[in-house]
Amino acid sequence: MRKANISLFFILAYFTANAVLAQFSTGDQKKIDSLNAIIANKRSHDTSILSAYVNLSDIFYVSNPDTLIPICKIVEKKANLLLSKQPSVTVQKSINASLASALNNIGVVHQIKGEMNLALAYYLKSLNTALKTDDKQGIAATYNNIGHMYSNLGDIPLALVNHNKGLKIFEEIDSQSGIASSYGNIAVIYNGQGDTELALKYLKKSLKIREKIDDKKGLGSAYNNIGVIFRNNGNPDSALTYFKKSLKIREEIGDKKGMAICYNNIGATYKNDENIDLALQYHKKSLEISQEIGNKSAIAYSYNSIGILKLQKGEVKEAKEYGKKGLALAKEIGFPESIKLNAQLLYDVAQKEGNYKDALEMRNLEIQMRDSIASETNIKASANQQSKYEYEKEKALTEAEQAKKDALALEEKQKQQLITYGSIAGLVIVLLFLFVLFKRFKITQKQKAIIERQKHIVDEKQKEILDSIHYAKRIQMAMLTSEEYISHHFKAEFFILFQPKDVVSGDFYWATQQHNKFYIATADCTGHGVPGAFMSLLNISFLNENVIERKLENPAQILNEQRKEIIKALNPKGNENSKDGMDCVLCSFDLYNNKLDFAAANNPLWLVRKNDSTKTNELIEYKGDKMPVGKYNEKSADFTPQQIDLQKGDIVYTFTDGYADQFGGNKGKKFMYKNLKIFLFKSHIYQWMSKKNRLTKQ
Repeated sequence: MRKANISLFFILAYFTANAVLAQFSTGDQKKIDSLNAIIANKRSHDTSILSAYVNLSDIFYVSNPDTLIPICKIVEKKANLLLSKQPSVTVQKSINASLASALNNIGVVHQIKGEMNLALAYYLKSLNTALKTDDKQGIAATYNNIGHMYSNLGDIPLALVNHNKGLKIFEEIDSQSGIASSYGNIAVIYNGQGDTELALKYLKKSLKIREKIDDKKGLGSAYNNIGVIFRNNGNPDSALTYFKKSLKIREEIGDKKGMAICYNNIGATYKNDENIDLALQYHKKSLEISQEIGNKSAIAYSYNSIGILKLQKGEVKEAKEYGKKGLALAKEIGFPESIKLNAQLLYDVAQKEGNYKDALEMRNLEIQMRDSIASETNIKASANQQSKYEYEKEKALTEAEQAKKDALALEEKQKQQLITYGSIAGLVIVLLFLFVLFKRFKITQKQKAIIERQKHIVDEKQKEILDSIHYAKRIQMAMLTSEEYISHHFKAEFFILFQPKDVVSGDFYWATQQHNKFYIATADCTGHGVPGAFMSLLNISFLNENVIERKLENPAQILNEQRKEIIKALNPKGNENSKDGMDCVLCSFDLYNNKLDFAAANNPLWLVRKNDSTKTNELIEYKGDKMPVGKYNEKSADFTPQQIDLQKGDIVYTFTDGYADQFGGNKGKKFMYKNLKIFLFKSHIYQWMSKKNRLTKQ
């Protein structure tokens, strides 16, 4: 047994974050009766009924999260029905505020159950709804929940980005509970990265606010997290004090999820104190509650904890069973830290049994999960790598500039030497050998003729090459979807800017009408010029095969199959040095239902939408998956399906890196995406909206 791993496990697994819901209530019966009365009263306004349902879902959250979904589904259905009647702007805001809270709460339940794709989908729905009403509290709360989810998945950079977005908005609106939640969540991340000093600093700031506003649920979370730090620093007595303070509060408010966390942490503390039987009692209490509320991530961790204790007691068979159940559940919900910990347990079990084949398999899985978890070391390594890259780039530019100067100096020196030698030779010829001068003239004429013939041959070859390239351009342009086809099938205004740097291009666009939807792809293939053009033709062929012949509909599924075809065609033996493929944004427009489904590889999608409250246009960026459609170093993962509910007046931009990577200006610098946003948002949008002809193709 490796005891050091046990301590790390509880720091990461039960150093709890705060999911932000709508206005939280202690759930007393009088308030429930009051809300039910509002719902039952036929004279109650529709917005009051929606608000009552949302408040009911908040009450039941701490006692039984399963009740959230049916209640919030009622809110979603009623809100969409009311919005379809096009009420006044004020009423729309009230409806959307309730709808955003309900969608957010559904996302929380799915996250508790380990259903991360559903959780993210509802969080994004909530965010889009909150943005319509400029509901800053709701927007910040959703950012906080998304950050919490990415933290569980081990994606620390994305977790910090979303938590900091939420914290900034909470500070703008002076939401003390929101600020405290953000501090607590950021503390979780710093603790997971091993910076306990900074984590404790943020926790104390959070605790101070919680005490000031008498936030019971927040106090329970803060006490628990401080206890984890004390246990990690070898102070079990202080840790137990804080865990029990947290447990008392959570029992008072009926927070079952929080109670399960406290039981697990108390059990871990007793385990570190070698009190195995008492530790087992608390872990089993935690498991029972987690199973009751369906918290899959907590169940997986409890299986691991109990398995470790069983192995310490010599009950190898039972330890193995708990480890297997924990690993299966961790794989189901996709939590790399939980997978790693259960793999560690099963490795120790296999060692005890003398089953070295299983032991090797579990060790490899443990290492794989460890390497996949984002950590401070990885983040620092990335920063160091970037600094090294910038330094080497600057060094290379300096060396190239110096080499250019040296070449010019050498050329000038050679010119001077040639002039000197020529003058001497000419003088000698004039004075001594007129006949030799004549013969030299003849030789020169002969050499000139040879050079002229060679130049003619080179010109012919160059013409043949250029003719071939121009013919290749005709082929490539023929493969690109025509303006007439797009205009005929795509019943929306559009424009295309396609200006290859070379005659042919590795960038391409493609479109087709299938399944009552219109598909548009914007892609950047590996390579430039002729090699890139070959790749573009290959990718166009695969797109036609997957969408038209195989009749695939979902953009994410299409890109997954596209990647398989590219690897199969260009990298059949899995050679790591072959990384041909493309960056791409593939969209599926359903203009009858105003839906846009898309998937993206490396490149983002931009949406410009008019904000009803401010009457101004906003640019929203939807990021793509950080991987190409092709072979790459990281473990292959499916592309993420994304969906946007389109509104009248929306403008959608998809692009490659060609425009942003252009060099120019007085300093010869790259144009960059930041300037592209400014150009599109402040200038091009209004020009585009005022024109009837939308297509520019060169």
